[in-house]
Amino acid sequence: MRGRFLAALLLATTILWAAPAPADDPEVPEKYISVDEAKALVDKRQPVVFIDVREKPQYDELHIRGALNIPLDSLRGRLRDAPRKDLLVLY
Repeated sequence: MRGRFLAALLLATTILWAAPAPADDPEVPEKYISVDEAKALVDKRQPVVFIDVREKPQYDELHIRGALNIPLDSLRGRLRDAPRKDLLVLY
């Protein structure tokens, strides 16, 4: 009985491990940048969009001028609101 259970567990693990990733998770290159690097982009007038992922009260208190407010818990559903041609910087 134990042998059958282990075989079934191994088979289930293999199937789950080999399953393809969901189609709705596109490959997104991510890179961590410093504050100085972000400022350099702004100083060079590079097309960049800042997205503040904090909740609205924190955003209202203080944020980067022109930044979009998309709270982290709603980011996945609202990322389509962000421009696709510019560099996005989340903070």
